[in-house]
Amino acid sequence: QTMASAQAVIPDDFEMPTEAFDIPQSYTGDLSAVVIPEGMIKDRVRRLSHDIHSQIGSEPLALLCVLKGSYKFFTALVDELTSARFDCPHPMTVDFIRCRSYEDTQSTGNVEIIGLSNLTELKGKNVLVVDDIVDTGRTLYRLLNTLKETGVRRSWTALLVSKRVPRSIDVAEDFVAFQIPDKFIVGYGLDYNQRFRDLRHICVMSKSGIEKYKNLE
Repeated sequence: QTMASAQAVIPDDFEMPTEAFDIPQSYTGDLSAVVIPEGMIKDRVRRLSHDIHSQIGSEPLALLCVLKGSYKFFTALVDELTSARFDCPHPMTVDFIRCRSYEDTQSTGNVEIIGLSNLTELKGKNVLVVDDIVDTGRTLYRLLNTLKETGVRRSWTALLVSKRVPRSIDVAEDFVAFQIPDKFIVGYGLDYNQRFRDLRHICVMSKSGIEKYKNLE
């Protein structure tokens, strides 16, 4: 089944000046443009939550937040889904995980999931995996594969952004907030060497910003 609503596509040339928005002083010069303002993200997440509810229905639902990048998106989505599911007889559950991919050339392996005391807690459940970004698709594919082997009843993905780049591997993109061009983006939870997660808007990094933080691990 395809996504219920139209896609929100950010065109390749859509950029707004950073001077038109409140950007923390600490990031002066690090960003070249704003591509998705916070208000637009909030509006889109509200609609996405209704799409999720209309497709999944009043089933019991476990939400799985893939840290660290999706923490802001996850919080907004949980709030909106709580409203959308107001009449549901079943509450949602929330869990937080981190994924560690094994660095090898095989796309189809499993990931190490850090955070859940026991993966079998998800056995037989409907799971909505909430992640910040998909580009190659490899880590997300491995996570979904791992959940499948665990015995989840059904899984879906909710993604903040989907990059228009060739995928290493096809992965389920069930609910996507924004489809974006192949640009170096940060903000709204997305980081560059652990910085910029606190930025309210999704922005494009400037060349000088990329250089400045390149060697800071």
